[in-house]
Amino acid sequence: MRVILLVRAVLNLPLYLAARASPAWPSVQRDIRRHAQPRMDLPLPGAVSRAELVGALRHPPLRSILYERLRLAGGSWRLAARLLSPLYRGAVALEIHCAEIGGGMCSYHGFATIIIADRIGEDLLFAQQVTVGYDDRGGSPTIGDRVRIGAGAIVIGPISIGDDAVIGAGAVVVKDVPAGVVVGGVPARVIENATDRYGAPRDSGGA
Repeated sequence: MRVILLVRAVLNLPLYLAARASPAWPSVQRDIRRHAQPRMDLPLPGAVSRAELVGALRHPPLRSILYERLRLAGGSWRLAARLLSPLYRGAVALEIHCAEIGGGMCSYHGFATIIIADRIGEDLLFAQQVTVGYDDRGGSPTIGDRVRIGAGAIVIGPISIGDDAVIGAGAVVVKDVPAGVVVGGVPARVIENATDRYGAPRDSGGA
């Protein structure tokens, strides 16, 4: 087992160094902690070990998130993202474009997803085939903390998604979503309180 971990560590060393040394490390660390514990009603695990970091960096969606964070850091980090991404592939057809992204972003199945937002808060969880972006009104969504977006959901326009909101699979969201609710359907409407289904979010500490 130790030999396997060592081989993985060597193979992923460039990614490890980029993640650990970049200004985005606090956010990357929270991304990995959220990947390890996606449930909002449970606390995040503590500090990330080297083995956990190496294991997490084998996950393509997490690599895509890392590359976006490196691009946002600018300068040589943007170049590092460009050089690393062909060698260590991210998720297929996963694109993220946002000037401000909180720590704890996580996706287990980021295939065929595009996220363009004005701002993304902490602990965003999103599934596959999600579209977040512009519509003909101009502007893109602002997403709060601890938001979950289900598979195939569409969230478009200059709208606000409140903290702890849950966007159901296949929902089409074109209006503001209040904090702490579950929305679903086409067009999306409030179905229930998020805490009734998922439990109350817990204070999971900083990055």
